[in-house]
Amino acid sequence: MPESKFPSGASAWSDQDFLRAFEDLSFPTDLFRHREHLRVAWLYLKLSDASRAAECMSQGIRRFANHHGATEKYHHTLTLAWMRLVVAALVKTPEGCTFEQFFTAHPQLQDSNLLAKYYSKELLETAAAREAWVEPDLQPLPELRIYRC
Repeated sequence: MPESKFPSGASAWSDQDFLRAFEDLSFPTDLFRHREHLRVAWLYLKLSDASRAAECMSQGIRRFANHHGATEKYHHTLTLAWMRLVVAALVKTPEGCTFEQFFTAHPQLQDSNLLAKYYSKELLETAAAREAWVEPDLQPLPELRIYRC
């Protein structure tokens, strides 16, 4: 994907181009931060039911990390916990919103440390949390199955 096609960075890319670049592993790793993770989650949730979206997200992030030599960065509990928070925000969002509108309307999602309200640092640092889903130990997360577009 030529950089000149997207002079303003990832936020200016169309949803289709953004997701395509993520899925075909051409998305620049230096641009793939917290906001971009959430945009992928939001796009998958807009395209599918919550369970399928979570599966796509998990597989996609794992594949992206593996491709870029960062296998150890994938964290299953973090991935699914963020999906639940995006779902909870989506049910409160009017149909037809862009990602920018969605992200602005839910400023709590902009806090990359939001999961500290739900999980202790000690729990998130365990191999069990990294490799499989672990329930939060501080307070419950919203259910994943509550959203269907």
